[in-house]
Amino acid sequence: MRSVRPTTNKNFLLLALSSLLLLLVVETKAQENSPYSRYGLGDLIPAQNILNRGMGGLSSAFADYQAVNFNNPASYASLKITTLDFGLDYTSRTLNAQNPTRKFKSANLIPSYVQIGVPLSKKRNWGMNFGLRPISRVEYNITSTTRLAGIDSAEYNYFGNGGTYQFYTGMAYGTKSLSVGFNAGYMFGNKQYTTRFSLINDSIAYKSTNSSDTTHFGGLFLNLGIQYKIKLSKSTFIRLGAHGNLQSNLNATRNISRATVEYNSSVGFQNIDSIYFGENQKGKITYPAAWGVGIMFEKEGNWMVGAELNSANWNDYRYFGMADKMSNAWTARFGGQFIPDDKSPKFWQRVAYRLGTSFGKDPIQLDKTLPVYSVSFGTGFPVRRNVYSNQYTAVNTSFEIGFRGNNASNIKENIFRLSLGFNLSDIWFNKPKYQ
Repeated sequence: MRSVRPTTNKNFLLLALSSLLLLLVVETKAQENSPYSRYGLGDLIPAQNILNRGMGGLSSAFADYQAVNFNNPASYASLKITTLDFGLDYTSRTLNAQNPTRKFKSANLIPSYVQIGVPLSKKRNWGMNFGLRPISRVEYNITSTTRLAGIDSAEYNYFGNGGTYQFYTGMAYGTKSLSVGFNAGYMFGNKQYTTRFSLINDSIAYKSTNSSDTTHFGGLFLNLGIQYKIKLSKSTFIRLGAHGNLQSNLNATRNISRATVEYNSSVGFQNIDSIYFGENQKGKITYPAAWGVGIMFEKEGNWMVGAELNSANWNDYRYFGMADKMSNAWTARFGGQFIPDDKSPKFWQRVAYRLGTSFGKDPIQLDKTLPVYSVSFGTGFPVRRNVYSNQYTAVNTSFEIGFRGNNASNIKENIFRLSLGFNLSDIWFNKPKYQ
């Protein structure tokens, strides 16, 4: 007789550590070009796992026995099996500038997150999670040229890179109806901004000026979540959810450099004279509070549909006491999921089909408000030998088409994002035992 011995194999830990290494290595090599990442802490990365993104990002009132929903930590109380969850994003951006007319294109492939959800009790609704995920990215390289009288032109080069990350652990406890949970951890990152100004003339070689700011920061953060389940019948129910993070004051250290530079064909630009250098300047970066509330109608194992509202107080963002071109943001989300028959022997009957949309206001506030809107659809493929197998691994996909800005703003951004997520149950790493 074949049975499964419930002991964790070393391969599970090895795969978890390999996924963490992949997140760090691939992230450092990703390339893109987004002028909007100049503001705040950079372009914000979607704060949901791949499964939820396929439904327009619904996550406040979402919980599942296998899916690890880090956006609302109260959902950890629903975990029933140990799950390694990690995701990858391929993002393509096209930016169209109106005045002057220009177009920027870029694409990148980066990990979305890596996390492990663990049920802490078979008898109680008690679970935990720990993981690492990127919060934002800074990556741009832009050149702007202006004609000047008496000189051919003036050229401005803007460079930026960096990113913000969260390493977190969370826990949740629940009754039959109510679940509460938290995430706590360390938020850290860096950002570097450089501006180079050059005068260009056919007969005169002018020197250029280079201005560079490099900042490293880090600090603690806390997220809270709550969910309440209302049973309507034997298999249908309503789940209400709310979550939010407190405002965080991150410790920051920056170096500022102002210098005259000269171009050398063999080494590129090099410093000729240092105009100003400020080293190890201490300060704070204020990361704003945010919240989300949602409702989900669900028939267990068949369908779910819901709505959600998110808001973030980016007007409170500060960098060394200075405000940026940021304002409060909000997003409304609608979406759902449908599984034809989760007990069917036919594979396509057991696939989860997801659809969603979102719209709202971006936190960046330039001359005008930047509207954002998107549509998404996704799938969840169960990976089992047969319908009665104890294997619960799933492969999730999400396809998103989004827009930021409009014809009234100077830059309109079109975004296409393809995401792939893997929910790997530890049953894959257990050793079979015959008796």
